[in-house]
Amino acid sequence: MRMTVPALAAALLVNFLLPSAGPATPSKAPEPGTITAASFRSNTLGEDLAYNVYLPAGYDASTARYPALYLLHGRGDSMSAWTQVKGRLDAMIAAGEIPPTVAIMPDAPWSSRASYYVDSAYRGKDPGRPVETAMIRELVPHIDSKYRTMADRTGRAIAGYSMGGAGALRYSMTYPEIFGAAVVLSPAVYSPQPPKDSSAREFGAFGKGRRVFSEAVYRRLNYPAAFKTFAAKGMPSHLFVAVGDDEYKNPKPEDYQHDLDFEAHVVFNQAVRVPGLASELRVVDGGHDWDVWGPTFAEGAKYVFQFIGRPPATPMKATLSGTPGEDRAGGIAVDDAGNTYEAIAAEGAVEGQPYAGGKDVALTKYGPDGVRLWTREFGTPGTERAYGVSLDAQGRPTIVGYSTGSGSDDAFVVQYDGQGDQRWFTHLATSAADRGYALATGADGSVYVGGYTKGALAGTNAGDKDVFLAKLDQEGKQVWLRQFGSAGEEKGMALAVSGDGIYLAGMTAGALGEPAGGVDGFVARFDSDGKRSWLKQAGAEQADEFWAMTADGSGGVLLTGYTAGNFATDLVGDQDLIVARVDATGAVVWKDQLGTPGNDKGAAIARDAEGFSVAGFTDGQLQASVGKFDAVLVRYGADQTRSWLRQFGTTEDDGADAFAEANLYVAAQRGTTYVSGLTAGDTADQHALGNGDVFRLKIDG
Repeated sequence: MRMTVPALAAALLVNFLLPSAGPATPSKAPEPGTITAASFRSNTLGEDLAYNVYLPAGYDASTARYPALYLLHGRGDSMSAWTQVKGRLDAMIAAGEIPPTVAIMPDAPWSSRASYYVDSAYRGKDPGRPVETAMIRELVPHIDSKYRTMADRTGRAIAGYSMGGAGALRYSMTYPEIFGAAVVLSPAVYSPQPPKDSSAREFGAFGKGRRVFSEAVYRRLNYPAAFKTFAAKGMPSHLFVAVGDDEYKNPKPEDYQHDLDFEAHVVFNQAVRVPGLASELRVVDGGHDWDVWGPTFAEGAKYVFQFIGRPPATPMKATLSGTPGEDRAGGIAVDDAGNTYEAIAAEGAVEGQPYAGGKDVALTKYGPDGVRLWTREFGTPGTERAYGVSLDAQGRPTIVGYSTGSGSDDAFVVQYDGQGDQRWFTHLATSAADRGYALATGADGSVYVGGYTKGALAGTNAGDKDVFLAKLDQEGKQVWLRQFGSAGEEKGMALAVSGDGIYLAGMTAGALGEPAGGVDGFVARFDSDGKRSWLKQAGAEQADEFWAMTADGSGGVLLTGYTAGNFATDLVGDQDLIVARVDATGAVVWKDQLGTPGNDKGAAIARDAEGFSVAGFTDGQLQASVGKFDAVLVRYGADQTRSWLRQFGTTEDDGADAFAEANLYVAAQRGTTYVSGLTAGDTADQHALGNGDVFRLKIDG
């Protein structure tokens, strides 16, 4: 499962929605919806096709069009099975958790109620029927003509349980031009073939001629083939998969891989690798029944209706940097004159620079008008990654990161002058893994670098990864080095110089201070001589991490990251984006939390005289969703009030990779925010350069 918003100036991204706090809760719950039985003559089947239809309260008095949700029942059941979700639909609509919707519950009596919703070529006893053709080519047009539905993929979703889950998965992947999202509950899908006792083998759904079951037919109609069909059509979609941990267990040990909880994991792990498909997985306590399907249907509906029944968003306008290879963002900074410095990790030569191999680091300077002034690239045959750019008082750019050129991970810091000449290069390394993730510069030209070490940079390793903090002088010489940790894992992720303090923040799975619960964020304050004043762990009972930090202008710091609990308010989804302010004593004096039912994380933060900007990513809908992970930008005023929020990106992952690893940086100056981050897609006016590029844009306001 995926464990884890800028108006380009209005002239740039006119299609962005205005800021929204989410759906409003009505002051009075509406009247409940109605369920009515209906049917129509199917020419494909040569008989009537029956269905129940749920119409939301107010439908008859309205002229509006509604999204449509198709609900497929399981093996042996009928269209009446789904009527039990009426109360959930009423409640979710009343609470504003999903929009008013039309729900269609078709009956599937064919092949002894084991049709699996496919076109069957079985011609034996109780012959199969062209069920898929009837559902897709007749039922959907019939519903659109009879009811005021949004007759487009952006207004249709499909859900199903057990056999119906198999049907919903197949239909959503085979016909993405018809369905824009799917909820798949305990799907009766098996790969590569169903077990011997499966109903998929018994009633002719996957038969041919006189044979009740054909392995070739099953393979052709199974979901791996549907995934290929979906990928070839190039349309984005969203898939929610849920299963119980006590589903039926096959009695034969050799069939354990066909247990539905196992098969659901296989479906999900294939789905997350399908281009254009964003996927979620839930494993809950329960078996193959409505104790699982009822609540997971509700959660799945909330998830898919973030993307269904809303106006489509357009890809962002942004400038891409990179190579035909796999590139990653490495930091951005802006000087007083408006020159921008952007670092990327490039899998190739950038602007004709020498390429050493693997991933190199390339630093480019752009003028205030966005014109490239120079590029410098360095590396080894191994991998180099940059994780931040900072400017000193003279406007000289410094980069932090790590290199594998020596055979293990070594932290490095490198500084250039404004003309692109390298001033110095410093390694911080042991024979174990050492990575530099955090960077800040002092007013006197000192450079502070933080990260983690699995070795002994400055003392005995406490266990797993320890945090390190180093001070370098203006020439890159080490002044002091500190290492600390616990028996658990720690990472130093962010640095800031504020007042007379040097602040280091990150994550700990141990007890650096007083644990708050689970994985915690931590923040520590040091003086310029390396003496630690205090260290505080912060968070909810669940996992929390601080990923970025900046000075608050009053001697304290502002931080961002994520929580899996109630950090500032009740958790909305998997993880929520968090922002906090910590004063010079270590007290948390202000905090904020926002999220969707999905994965939302804060990745970068920058402050200017007018306020501060927080960049993050979401696979939900804080505003109109564009693709899988979208980038998010939240702007706060100097008084910490939220000014606006924007969600933007492409139809692929933006601001984070497919595994929810953040790759996003911001800088701010005089009310303008500069954003640099990973994208895997095409922008509004530029095709992707390779297998992951770096976007750059500027947002006013």
